[in-house]
Amino acid sequence: MEQINLPRANSPEVAIPGTELRKFHSNTLNQDLLIYVKFPLSYFKSNTTYPVLFSLDANRAFPLIANIAYYLEFPKALIPEIVFVGIGYQISGFEDWAAWRTRDLTPTVREKVEKYWVETLSQMSGRNDIVVQTGGASRFLNFISEELIPFVESNYRVSSLNRGLLGYSYGGLFTLYALFQHAEIFSKYFAGSSTIAYDEGVIFKYEEEYASTHLDLNASVFMSAGSLEDDDTIESMKEMVAQLQSRNYPNLKLESCIFDNEEHQSCVAAAIARGLRALYKQAG
Repeated sequence: MEQINLPRANSPEVAIPGTELRKFHSNTLNQDLLIYVKFPLSYFKSNTTYPVLFSLDANRAFPLIANIAYYLEFPKALIPEIVFVGIGYQISGFEDWAAWRTRDLTPTVREKVEKYWVETLSQMSGRNDIVVQTGGASRFLNFISEELIPFVESNYRVSSLNRGLLGYSYGGLFTLYALFQHAEIFSKYFAGSSTIAYDEGVIFKYEEEYASTHLDLNASVFMSAGSLEDDDTIESMKEMVAQLQSRNYPNLKLESCIFDNEEHQSCVAAAIARGLRALYKQAG
């Protein structure tokens, strides 16, 4: 049998063209983070100001999002050129990412959820020092709005009037949380396969509270799920879509999609591609 030569230890890692990685210390979170940035093809050849899309779970999702964006930008522009900013963590293993995202993307404390993830991640990693918390969404949103956005807008040519937020699973739950808590921060919201049923559907309470004090919701929203996902994910998404439509907000643009024959994990790429086109419609 022919021998397979593995990459040498001193060989460079594969990089994503047109990107950079920066360390960022958050005083709000008391933690160092990694900020992933993907530039439009024309960024360094112009003085243009670009839309900016903040994406969650960058440790796992950023390479996928960045490359899907390149496919949609060139050679035929299906979306406008966008600066993508991924929010990631400094991790020693994916168990760290999974623990911190659970902390930061969930709006309420759920001890049952914490216990589940401690057991799951400990078994996966073989570590006995895993700590998982929940309920940090408010603090994480403060970090984004008060620390990260000012940093990005002072270091990159991005528009303060055309910000988007992209999240999947717990990230989709956080996206909806941001929409109902501080809709003014972003104008475009991608919520893929959102964990809307979290804490007995607490996100519906936030939506009702918003509706009780607002006559409009000036935002573009895309929601999705896979047809093979669990009933809670599919039905809660349908319910949230119906509830938002019932408000008759004059300036809400809402689009949703259920991807046929796709699971929670398998429809990520399709959801991102469809969601970007829905939120950033490009003529021609």
